[in-house]
Amino acid sequence: MTFIPPTILRLGIASPLFLGMLTAHAQKSVGNVTVGWTYLWADQGGGERSNLNGWYARPAINLLAGFSVFADFTNYYGANRKGSLNSHGFTGGINKQFFAHERVRPSVFVEGGDIRVSNAGSITHSPAFLTGFGLSIPFHQRLSLALTPAEYILISTSTGTRNDFNAKAGLNLSF
Repeated sequence: MTFIPPTILRLGIASPLFLGMLTAHAQKSVGNVTVGWTYLWADQGGGERSNLNGWYARPAINLLAGFSVFADFTNYYGANRKGSLNSHGFTGGINKQFFAHERVRPSVFVEGGDIRVSNAGSITHSPAFLTGFGLSIPFHQRLSLALTPAEYILISTSTGTRNDFNAKAGLNLSF
């Protein structure tokens, strides 16, 4: 009888289990990337608001039970009474997809991060909390329309808090 070292024995048992998990997981998407257009109704303080348009990119990694973690990179451009305005959001969060149906997949999310605003020569960084809901409408096995009809953004600035509202539309590619 040949002696098999415990480490080799553990690897021999664990390897097929690990490969089985990878094969089972390969049946589903590991993650996705969404890119698209975004619109922001931005609170400028003092009762003023600006309409800003821009683009966003949102890579995500899928977890178990319909959860995913994501990073969101959003850029807005426009103007207010002070002059040209651009805003860049660098946030991350968690998304929960529920009631998945073959034609529409609703989800809710929360995220937080940093908002960088450049306006009339001054640059500010502010912490932000975001929440909202989205819809994914599949076109193909790996391609879908991603809609975020309502996103609330709470920004804390040096002069107070701001309440912004956002909407997004983009294409989502699963991998």
